Formats: sequence, structure tokens, C-alpha cells
Amino acid sequence: MKLLKYEWKTTARVLLPVGAGVLGFSLLTGLMNLLLDYPKLPEVVGWLKDTVSVLAVLALIFVAGAVVFVNVQRFYRLLGEQGYLMFSLPVPVWQHIAAKLLCACVWAVLCVPYLIVCSSLLNMDFTWLWSGWSGLTWNPWGVAIVLQVSLVLLAAVCCGYLHMYLCCAIGAQFGQQRLLASIVSYFVLGFVEQIAGTLLMILLAVSMVQSNAWQVWSQALSQNAALSSNLILLVLLVGMMLFSAVLWAVTQWLMTRRLNLV
Repeated sequence: MKLLKYEWKTTARVLLPVGAGVLGFSLLTGLMNLLLDYPKLPEVVGWLKDTVSVLAVLALIFVAGAVVFVNVQRFYRLLGEQGYLMFSLPVPVWQHIAAKLLCACVWAVLCVPYLIVCSSLLNMDFTWLWSGWSGLTWNPWGVAIVLQVSLVLLAAVCCGYLHMYLCCAIGAQFGQQRLLASIVSYFVLGFVEQIAGTLLMILLAVSMVQSNAWQVWSQALSQNAALSSNLILLVLLVGMMLFSAVLWAVTQWLMTRRLNLV
């Protein structure tokens, strides 16, 4: 708990000022677009308005990138000089990984409504607050699908961060060249994961065709599309959780057995 509190405070010192600045810039840009929304404006004013709007969109992209960069940098620094201090604490390695991963996922979740609010400020359009949900009809299967999609997206965020954590742990094996090794590992490991995932999907498809499971699945899909969608999302969620567990296990093994602090 103390590790998580420390991670939250450290990342918040960087991300909160950045987020507040971009939020204010989005508000000013939205007000400018609202006040200058006239067809007969000088060309230079229209050009200035479009330029500021583009800069505001780039600022939103910058915030999303900053969230990822700051959280990955926290883990990267753990494998460097900061590790001499952090690993001297009576805390197992898995708690260090868990604290950083949980903090990163919380920031990712908070980033979604933040970007929605900023986008609404840019357009000065908040009608989605009351009209976006009025036409929806809720049913148990629909709620289950929404929840599972949310969990799948969260699992994808965890996989992404654990992938980068593993690359940092691999790069830490190369001493002074660990930054370059981490970057190379990111692309090489991503390529290997794509090849392995493609082969796995091919083998799964071939086995389903040979065992006639594909026909059974097609019939079930035609009879109850909502149930089949939930089952597909559940399988996808379990697969991503297993993949995350493998990434976590390898990262923890490298940090426990082969850590090379520089």
C-alpha cells in the first residue's frame, strides 16, 4: 500500500500539472471557436483558429502519451540507480511490479473521461451528457457485453504495460546499453508475439474445422448472438489474462534472478 501511495504521488506531480494545463488550453480553444464561429471572418483569423484547434488536438495526444511515458519511465528507473534504494526495502519484487502496474492502469482509466471532457470543451458540445444514454435499452446480455468489453480493454492495457516492463527487464541485462536494448527488445518481442499469436489462431481454426466445432459454434451464433458474443469476449479475456501472467512471470524472474543494476 505504501508503494502504491508513493507511485501515485510521484506520477501525479508530473501528470496533474500537464493535465490541468491541457484542460485549460482546451477550454480556451473551445471558447475561441465559439466566439469566432462566424462565416465572414478574415482569412488570417480562420487560419489562426484552425491552427489553435490542431494544437489542442495534438495536446490531447501528448497527454495520452505522457501517461504511458511517465509510468513506463517509473519502471525503467527501478532497474537503474533507483533500484539500489527500492530493492533495499523489505518488499518482494512482485509488489514493486504490482504497484507500478496498478498505478499505470488507474491513470489509463482516468485518462478516458479526461479526454472525453477535453474533446467536449473543444467543441463546446455537452449534449452527450443527457442525450447519449436516453436512447439505450438495457438488458442483461447487453450489460454483460459492456462489462466484458471494458474488462478486455483493461486487460489489453495491462498486456501493453507488462510488455514494456518485460522489454525494460530484458534491456537491463545489457548494462550501459540498456536503453537501446530495451527499445530493440520492444520491437523484436512484439514481432515474436505477433508470429506466435498468428500461428496459434491458425492452429485453433484448423482444429475447430477438423473437429466440426466450427459448425456447432456457427449454429449457436445464429440462435443466440448475444450469448455467443459473451462467450467470445470471455475467451478473449481469459487468453489475455494468461498472456499477461506469462509476461509478469518472465519479468519477475529476470528482476529476481538476473537483475543487473547500473
